[in-house]
Amino acid sequence: MKMHTCLHLLCVIVHAPVTGCSISPDKGRLDFDLPDTSPDKEVVTTQLNELINASRNVTTRRISADDNDQVQKLTRTQLVAPPVIAGAVRVVEIPGVDVQPCGGTHVRNTAEIGAVVCSKIEKKSRHNRRIIIRFA
Repeated sequence: MKMHTCLHLLCVIVHAPVTGCSISPDKGRLDFDLPDTSPDKEVVTTQLNELINASRNVTTRRISADDNDQVQKLTRTQLVAPPVIAGAVRVVEIPGVDVQPCGGTHVRNTAEIGAVVCSKIEKKSRHNRRIIIRFA
């Protein structure tokens, strides 16, 4: 839950479509379509911890799966469609920070995540950058 929510915050910091993801109990990673640049590890670490320490609540709501325009506008992953359950898409919101469809588990408040560090940024291909986050 902690790392999953942290990766939502990483999506806020890196303004690019997500092309891959992996989450484990002690680390997580997102791959981004970033053809021209790679973020700085220290900047990512600082910005993530600032968002975490802002102690923002994490809420959920549902939107109709039939509202394709709204669902597509909120979706950041390129290869995975948001889960549809009983005709609705679950949306996770960190008010003022992030809103996106997600069926995963999350903390109730960003402060529950704790300190993190961006341990590595890799160039995986001409367009993909992998950002790995660990708990500090």
